[in-house]
Amino acid sequence: MSIELDIKTIISSYTQLTLFILMLSIGLSQSFTNLSLLWRCPGLLTRCLIASYILVPISAMVIDQVLPMDFSVKAGLAMMAICPGAPMIYRKSLKGRALPNLAGSFQVTTALLAVIAVPLWLNIFSTIYPNEATIDPSVILKQVATAQLIPIAIGLGIREMLPELADDWDQPVFKLGSFLLLGLVFVILIVALPKVLTAGVVPVIGAVLFATACLLIGHFLGGPAPESRLTIAVANSTRNAGLALAIANENFQDSGILGAIVTYALLSFVSGSIYSNLYQKKLARQEVQEN
Repeated sequence: MSIELDIKTIISSYTQLTLFILMLSIGLSQSFTNLSLLWRCPGLLTRCLIASYILVPISAMVIDQVLPMDFSVKAGLAMMAICPGAPMIYRKSLKGRALPNLAGSFQVTTALLAVIAVPLWLNIFSTIYPNEATIDPSVILKQVATAQLIPIAIGLGIREMLPELADDWDQPVFKLGSFLLLGLVFVILIVALPKVLTAGVVPVIGAVLFATACLLIGHFLGGPAPESRLTIAVANSTRNAGLALAIANENFQDSGILGAIVTYALLSFVSGSIYSNLYQKKLARQEVQEN
């Protein structure tokens, strides 16, 4: 038991260090003006909030009602549905035609609003399912602040007050974050793959349907510009598994919920990557035809 606990502690500490470096990299490379981009686009901001905090949870409820899944699987899907603003949104936008500024603004905005929206949705879900689910907003604030807001704020502070230092640190911190991320992905795959393989057909179908719904919602509410649609679709499908796990640990003793969250996180990542590649190839073909 002590060895298992030590391993969990090591993995948790490594994950927190990785996220801190990744978020610090965002602050060093961006500015407050960039990260507040959505706040200056009220129409797009409204659509993003509707997509992330209303339509995605409703989609999860529909999937939970339609598919014959165990409570642990339904609860895992529900936890992912109400937790947007994952730390990896910005990172995903750095490849291809996605917009890093918009992705970073989406991430920060949804993370801030999670303190209000997540407890509200937990109360709604607790009336639908037989198990009560509540959480102190301070728990959410602590998780979001520690994993995202504080390191981003530190990076922004260095960028504003010591721009030359920020320029010097930008790429080394980015490369360090990339190296640590590779190790984290490797660990997650080791943990997640057995859970996915043993989850059964129906939960996997539910995860794929959920990921597809998130992508479609973000795609059609992301605006007319292809780059904006791509960015919001991928951002909307990247749910905050860390926050979902924190909520599950606070409310449930069922280990199946944790397995469901990991399964959904992995399959959502795969679905998002497939969507991004296919959509960007479609845009490239259209540009060739137009020229």
